[in-house]
Amino acid sequence: MRLHYQRANPDVGGESLLLRFEDVVDDRVACLLVNSGRGVSVDELLDESRGEYLAGIIINNAHPEYYCTLGENVREETPIYAAPDTATILAEACSAPLRDIEHPDAILTQLATVDTWTQLVRGVQLHPLPVGHAPGAAGFLLEISEEADAHTLFVADECTIRRAAGYSGIGLDLPVAIDSLVLSGATADPFAPALTETLSIVCERAREDATVLVTADEPTGIHAAYLLGHLGKRLGSPFPITVTGRTATLCEQLGYSIPNVTRLPDAPPEKVLTPGTVAIAEPDAPVQGPAGQLFEALADDPEAAVLRLTRGVATPITAAQCMVQSFPWHNYPDPETLATVVEALAPVQVVLAERPTPEAERLHLPDSFVWSIDDDLVYTLYDGTDWVAPAEIDPDAAQHIRQRATAYHDEPTPSEYELSLPLPVRTGTIDFAAEGLDVEVIQERLLPAESPDGSWRHRAPNDEDVASHDANSAASSATNGRKTSETTSVDASLQALREQIDNIESVVAGQIYQASVVDAGDDVCLFRVQNPPASFEHGQNVSLIIDSAETLQTVDVSEQENGSEPSDTDNSTTDANEIV
Repeated sequence: MRLHYQRANPDVGGESLLLRFEDVVDDRVACLLVNSGRGVSVDELLDESRGEYLAGIIINNAHPEYYCTLGENVREETPIYAAPDTATILAEACSAPLRDIEHPDAILTQLATVDTWTQLVRGVQLHPLPVGHAPGAAGFLLEISEEADAHTLFVADECTIRRAAGYSGIGLDLPVAIDSLVLSGATADPFAPALTETLSIVCERAREDATVLVTADEPTGIHAAYLLGHLGKRLGSPFPITVTGRTATLCEQLGYSIPNVTRLPDAPPEKVLTPGTVAIAEPDAPVQGPAGQLFEALADDPEAAVLRLTRGVATPITAAQCMVQSFPWHNYPDPETLATVVEALAPVQVVLAERPTPEAERLHLPDSFVWSIDDDLVYTLYDGTDWVAPAEIDPDAAQHIRQRATAYHDEPTPSEYELSLPLPVRTGTIDFAAEGLDVEVIQERLLPAESPDGSWRHRAPNDEDVASHDANSAASSATNGRKTSETTSVDASLQALREQIDNIESVVAGQIYQASVVDAGDDVCLFRVQNPPASFEHGQNVSLIIDSAETLQTVDVSEQENGSEPSDTDNSTTDANEIV
């Protein structure tokens, strides 16, 4: 048997690869596509003149970029393998497609749920294993039998030790030996701090009685709803959460019962969007589907907040008065996690699919052969005799690794451990630390703003509050023997803060008008306002707010000396790169 590896889309998404099993099927090369992601074309990957054919497709998780080209690449009678809950999410996406999924009926017909050892071709079996990362996500352990020998390849993809919405992370104590471990590259930006920061902001906006819309793809929306619902219960001051669209349907199909969360798959915006609540809908870009409908309903509400949980580069949103923010939801392993996984599983060979823009240093794993691959060339992982080491590995070091692995891997075949292999299933209890969420940080961030009776809602400070704060500051300074200048500094800071709040309120109270920039020459710049109000008069002075990606400037517009009619606007704001 010879095993070859090729990345299927390294320059586009990087989530897909092709495995070629040579000499396991007479006169043919059985190929296994792992994820049908962005830009993947099976027609371009397979060389039918060499006898290559598509024996199966694996889908590791149900983020849309993992199956977006599945309809284009599925072949008649080619099974599509997925763990049970990933298969559920994928089937729902095909039953009522929001995105342009080709041939959804063929996908549903050939979708095969896998929860035990399943034969790919003669001599090759596969079994799902938990890997964390996303609800229902799974890696796949492949057992390759060759006469009396058995070899193992574990496609763990974007594994995490963290749980994901209750689903276990990758197991570090598997009862089987792993010969080759296939992983996605590490990220230099740890996920846990970003997760804590993102959910803190959601809680803060809900506490301030803002209408909050969280947009995300289905697995991410489920993940966020799970954590926010339990977080509200832990804080003791829950805020209502409504999950809508397919995300709501899937929460029910997957058996979630989350505190403070209501599922309304087909509810109109007025039933979902209310101050002090959080709505969660798909997709992450709110331009279509449930998220698009909800965004349209609150776009003109300056008190509302739209928080996008994105897995890639966030696309810009059209002009809106509501706040729109994007937060990366990159639940990937960091270098330390990958090193921990490799040390625990002790594979002979590690294959790292580097990301399009490598975000972390290459790992130093002295006890394994490490392939770091960032192109679409075909690499031989097993040559019929041994697991292959990269050319830069010293031959003596390679022999040492093989000897260590031979002694460690002298065990029965993996399929004999069927009853003891873990499955990607959800636990029944919440564990914030295991999810990577720091509840104490969120509590410290929220509690100082609570009212004295401990109520959840934030009460804006009035004049008495400010006077009391100033008096307390002065008394504290006197008690501690501090100088009067410290109190003066605090008073000045408070006054500056009040002035900033007044400026913001004046901007929010204005009207939005679109305007075009006109270069009149001689350093004269005019603004032609679309549909100007009747209240505009020639020579009138107004304030102009220019909102750009880099700065926000206030400009006083006066009568032009050359006699041209000025184009003025009221105070207004809009999205980045728009002129108002």
